[in-house]
Amino acid sequence: GREVRILRMLEASGGWSTRPLPLVASDTSLEPGVFGIMRPKLLWPRAISERLTDEELEAVLAHELCHLRRGDNLTAVLHIAVQTVFWFHPLTWWIGARLLDERERACDEEVIRRGGERETYAESILKTCQFFVESPLACVSGVTGSDLKKRIEEIMTKDSVSMPGSSKRALLAAV
Repeated sequence: GREVRILRMLEASGGWSTRPLPLVASDTSLEPGVFGIMRPKLLWPRAISERLTDEELEAVLAHELCHLRRGDNLTAVLHIAVQTVFWFHPLTWWIGARLLDERERACDEEVIRRGGERETYAESILKTCQFFVESPLACVSGVTGSDLKKRIEEIMTKDSVSMPGSSKRALLAAV
């Protein structure tokens, strides 16, 4: 259907991934999301397609492809492993929340940078959140994670992507 057509068009036009991402239609009430690390698949709830326009559908799919390209599922699994070992330390829980926020922010910025309309993209996130609950699996990269109000404000107002400097990156790597 149109989901696969738009997904393949995005893959071909933007260098999102090296091989076609399988789209698995589902009757679940989970949000759309990329699942898996070695052979990732896009879990796509059938019911959402009838609620999104082609432009909104393209924005959601671009967001998911961004998670795939960035390797966000691997990052999430690695953090879950660390959090399992250091479950007692509050810093691991704080870092987990920050990682989720930053993954979503980075994908939001990437979709906008690649030419997505801010209003259309924000509307697609709101429509997705309206009909689907947040995925309970921390290792599934989706659309509705993180602080929704803050994300929508940043999508609508933020003009440029802020990249951390080398000292900030070194500090983050050390932590």
